[in-house]
Amino acid sequence: MVLTEARNIHSLSRLLDEKFCVSIADTNGTITYVNKRFCELTQFSEEELVGNTYQVLAPSHDPQKIIDEMNHSDNQHLVKQHIVEGLTKDQTPYWVSATVVPVMDNEQKTTHYISIDLDITAEQLTSERYNQTLKVLHNLESALDHASVIAATDAAGVIKYVNDKFCELSMYAEEELVGRTHRLINSGHHPKSFFENMWKTIKKGGVWRGEVKNRAKDGSFYWMNTTIVPFLDEHDQPFEYISIRTDITARIEAEQALEAALKNDFRTTVKNLQNAIFKYEADENGRILITLLEGQICEKLGLTSKLLNTRGNSNPFSNTELKQLRPYAYAALNGEPCQFELDYLDHSFIIYLSPVSDNGTVIEVVGTCVEITERKTAEKLVEHMAFYDALTGLPNRRLFKSEVIENINRAENDFSIMYLDLDRFKNINDSLGHYIGDEVLKAVAERLTLCLGPNDLACRLAGDEFVIMLRETDKEKVNDISLRIIEEISNSFIFKSIEVYITPSIGISRFPTDGEDYDTLMRNADTALFLAKDQGKSTHRFFTQELNNDMIEKTLLEMDLRQAISRDEIELHYQPQYDMKTGRMTGVEALARWNHSKKGLISPGQFIPIAEESGLILPIGLWVLETACKQAKQWQEQGLLTIRMSVNVSIRQFKQPTFIADVLGVLQRTGLDPAYLNIEITESMTTDVQYSQKILQRLHDEGIHVSIDDFGTGYSSLSYLSKFPITHLKIDQIFLQDLSSSNTAIIKTIIELAKNLSIDVIAEGVETEEQAIFLSTLRCDEVQGFLYSRPLPKLEVEKLLQTIPV
Repeated sequence: MVLTEARNIHSLSRLLDEKFCVSIADTNGTITYVNKRFCELTQFSEEELVGNTYQVLAPSHDPQKIIDEMNHSDNQHLVKQHIVEGLTKDQTPYWVSATVVPVMDNEQKTTHYISIDLDITAEQLTSERYNQTLKVLHNLESALDHASVIAATDAAGVIKYVNDKFCELSMYAEEELVGRTHRLINSGHHPKSFFENMWKTIKKGGVWRGEVKNRAKDGSFYWMNTTIVPFLDEHDQPFEYISIRTDITARIEAEQALEAALKNDFRTTVKNLQNAIFKYEADENGRILITLLEGQICEKLGLTSKLLNTRGNSNPFSNTELKQLRPYAYAALNGEPCQFELDYLDHSFIIYLSPVSDNGTVIEVVGTCVEITERKTAEKLVEHMAFYDALTGLPNRRLFKSEVIENINRAENDFSIMYLDLDRFKNINDSLGHYIGDEVLKAVAERLTLCLGPNDLACRLAGDEFVIMLRETDKEKVNDISLRIIEEISNSFIFKSIEVYITPSIGISRFPTDGEDYDTLMRNADTALFLAKDQGKSTHRFFTQELNNDMIEKTLLEMDLRQAISRDEIELHYQPQYDMKTGRMTGVEALARWNHSKKGLISPGQFIPIAEESGLILPIGLWVLETACKQAKQWQEQGLLTIRMSVNVSIRQFKQPTFIADVLGVLQRTGLDPAYLNIEITESMTTDVQYSQKILQRLHDEGIHVSIDDFGTGYSSLSYLSKFPITHLKIDQIFLQDLSSSNTAIIKTIIELAKNLSIDVIAEGVETEEQAIFLSTLRCDEVQGFLYSRPLPKLEVEKLLQTIPV
């Protein structure tokens, strides 16, 4: 693309002003024009830019090098596109995606260059923050395992993991610890109530801290400063506990040594201790006076009692640190034991102050100072792990819930909840392995983050489920963002030369329109997600009250359906089938009916899909099969006309490994001859030709008839039809409802095909004389429909059979 008339330059610039930052430079790199958006981005005025080169925006910019590159591109009639980093007037970095277009005169000579820039600063900064967060997380994880004693247990306290430091300190091997509880290292020092209080705290989801005396394998004792953090499931119940421990044996021993040394001159005893021991009192002016300060920590930090007793700027503690220390120091002088933490020179310490009294008067305070830098680092990592997903680095369910509730309580801005689920993600794990699955989840998390604004929050709930708090409720804008997310995630991912495709489905609820609390918003977004998946996946749906009502009604029906059999609410009706030549009744089709105790008769079209979806079709289908076979046998024993019993089976039943055994078990229990049972399957169930052929052949070998129901509406190939051992084809009633030229041609073809394969044809849904006459002319074998009889209860079928001579 080039421009050949210089006079059009400014017209084109005005056209692009609305969306882009536009600048024009001559062939020497001198800026001749900038638009308003360019000035707003760079914070320079037009007067400051025109006449200068782009070096004013980027000190490292080489005008001659850029001109040479652009001239090279011009010679090849190319448009130059690149990412450019610049500095605004206040030295703030920014990034643009620049497209440079040469402008040529009538002699095809370049006179100017137009740069059309798109501001991508937000995307660049977001990507950098994401990468920085992941790096920090990995560094903290490494520091945790190397610095502290770590153990993980399940909800019952059974050890699942210990690190090397745990084994080293306890003197037990890893295999001796995993699968056991901490009773293995119980020293017997603490009363039963000590551990009861601990369990009470962590079972409620609280973090427990305390000092525990343990016993090593060789019988020696050691002390641990312990922090236990519960990890909660989606119901806020602990499913795992992580304990971070620091060996404080040295500190305990120091305190014990101090207690013994108080009766003697203990300065020699304590000066070689790793931790610090100190004493202080109040001088005649009421000021703190350090009388003893010993220990290796003091030597490492260069602290002495003389230095600490100095006043003013010579004191090593800052004013902030002194303000923190003084209240505790004076509280101890007033007889109150104290414990507090102090950060000093990149180190963390825990300090214990114990008043020493004589006749009720505090004469001095004895203190110990223990370094806990490693423990504090470990606690920060545990806290991060408690609120962030270890795989993707995104916030987890706990942090997301906290943020949503906080926003609800503030009630400053409305927002939307977007519940996202990856379609058929299980197929990736099953076919490509969990490594590729994890890589997909990490890549999806990164793409999600890039699609969102700086104030939005994306979270990984669990598995392949993500949820977003979007600071927007305008339906059109939320719709656009949803489409952008779906488009971005649907683009292929490439891992080690493997190209992977995945699509998301999204359900959306909005605060406060669709709910005023966290649970309601999440539930409604999940309901909308279910609808999105039900309607084809790779799409998004907004929650509506009508949708909620439908889901509630469907859920209530499912709950009632689970008890329908035990309440004798399911019953069978039977629709007769007739031979078209003789008019004689040949069989019946068993049809399930649900007579709800409160709602009355519920349509099969309403409850059968619920049964299919919930899996209830398996027990219902088996009940229908056994009830129908039992009824057929009873009619035979009553001496009535012997007829064929047709029973429909669902694809879930057909695919069950026990399907053949279930059918044969029913026949054995009811005593029905297999020759009088006809199993009806749908055409779509035969798409897996190899499996279908194996199952149908087993049924045929047992003497059981098989019909393909709704023939002509499914997906089976006619080339396989001859391989299936079936006895009947059933023409779907949809073709009979409208006897158009195309439908009549289809019916003729089906009947002719069946005749050639020696398969009988049953036409269902026959309701008019015209349909019956048409079928008769085509030599259709059997019919059923309202023209002959509606589905009848068993007593009415018995009356009908009694009128037919055997």
